[in-house]
Amino acid sequence: MIDDVNPFVYSRPVAPEDVVDRDDEVRELLGNAVGGHYVRLFAPRKYGKTSLLTRALRDGERTEGLTGVLVDLYRVSSVADVTVRLERAYARHLRGEVRRRVEALLQRTGVGLSLGAFGISARLQLDPARDPLPALHALLDLPLRLEASGGYRALIVFDEFQDIGRIDGLDGLLRSHIQHQGEVASYVFAGSEPGLMRLLFETKDRPLYGSAVPMRLGRLEDADLAAHVSGRFAASGREVGEALNPLLAAARGHPQRAMLLAYRLWNRVGPGGEGSLEDWEAAHAAAMRELEPELDALWRGFDTSEQKTLRALVLGDGSPYRGAALRRLELTKDAVRRALPRLAATAEIEEREGGGYEIVDPLLAEWVGRLNDRAGADA
Repeated sequence: MIDDVNPFVYSRPVAPEDVVDRDDEVRELLGNAVGGHYVRLFAPRKYGKTSLLTRALRDGERTEGLTGVLVDLYRVSSVADVTVRLERAYARHLRGEVRRRVEALLQRTGVGLSLGAFGISARLQLDPARDPLPALHALLDLPLRLEASGGYRALIVFDEFQDIGRIDGLDGLLRSHIQHQGEVASYVFAGSEPGLMRLLFETKDRPLYGSAVPMRLGRLEDADLAAHVSGRFAASGREVGEALNPLLAAARGHPQRAMLLAYRLWNRVGPGGEGSLEDWEAAHAAAMRELEPELDALWRGFDTSEQKTLRALVLGDGSPYRGAALRRLELTKDAVRRALPRLAATAEIEEREGGGYEIVDPLLAEWVGRLNDRAGADA
C-alpha cells in the first residue's frame, strides 16, 4: 500500500482546505455575497480561481447558511450548453432538503428539467430540435422559487463567465432574471480573460454594465508559500532545506507554478532527507521539460508581433521599448503598442506596480528568456 504520497497538487483544482493564503479574498467575496452584492472576479489562468470559489462556497454554506452552486461555463457555445451546465450544477451541488425542494420545483415547470439522470441534457440528445430556452428561464428563476418555498439564500457562481460572450443576447437574458434577485441570491461572475470580462461589464451598452463589484486575485506572498511548502515537506518526513529560496524566486507568487515546482522538488527528496541546491536544479529542469510542449504550443499561438513583444519585454526587464531590444528583434514601437493590449486582454502579461510589464507565468518568462539566449548564441 502506497502511504508516502506527494502532497503538492498542481494538475487540478485543490480541495478547499488546501487553498493557500486566500483567507482575505474568501472573506471579501462572502462579505459581498451576504450583503447582496454581485461580484466579478478575475484571475489569470492557473491562479487557483476555481479552488478559491470552491472554498468560498464551502465556507458560505458553513458559516452563512448560503446555498451554493458552481456553474462551469468553459467553452459554452449555445443556449442549450448553458442550460445543461446549469441543470447539472444544481444536481451536483444540492443536497438534502434543498435538493428535494428544487427537484419538486423543477418537475412542476413541465419543461423536462431534473436533478436525476433524465434531465434536459438527455432530452436534448433525444430531440436536438427541442427549444432549451424555457428550461433556461426556469433554471434562472430557481432562486426566487427557493425563497418563496423556504427562505434559502443562494450563492450562484459562474466560472469562466467570459465565454457567454460567444452567445448573442445571453448577458441580456441573464440580467433580466438576476436584477430581481438581489434579496434572495448573490452572483459571482468569474473569468480568466480580462479583455472579455471588461467587454461584458465595462461597456456602457452591454446589459451587465456596472452590475458587479470588481475583484482580482493577485500573486501569493512568498511568506505564505514558504510556510505551505515547508509545512507539507515536514508533514511528510522531509525538509525543504536550501531549495526553498530558489523555488520561491522561480515561482514569483504564481500559485500553480509554485505547486508544480514543489511537486518536482518533493520527488527528489527522499523520506528523512533535506532539499539541496542540486535537488532544486534537478527539480527545476524536470518541471521545464514537462512544460516544454505546453509552452511551445502557447508560443505558436501568438502572432509574430506578439512573440517579438514578449521577447523584447524580457530583454528589456519589463520595458519592451528599449532600443537595443527593438533593433535586435527588428521590431517597431508601433507593433509593440498594438501587441501589448492583445497580450494583456488574454492575461499573458500584466502591468507592474512600479511601471512596465511582466509576463504573468514566470516559467513562460524563463522559457522566453532561454529563447532569447539561444537566438543570441545563433546570431
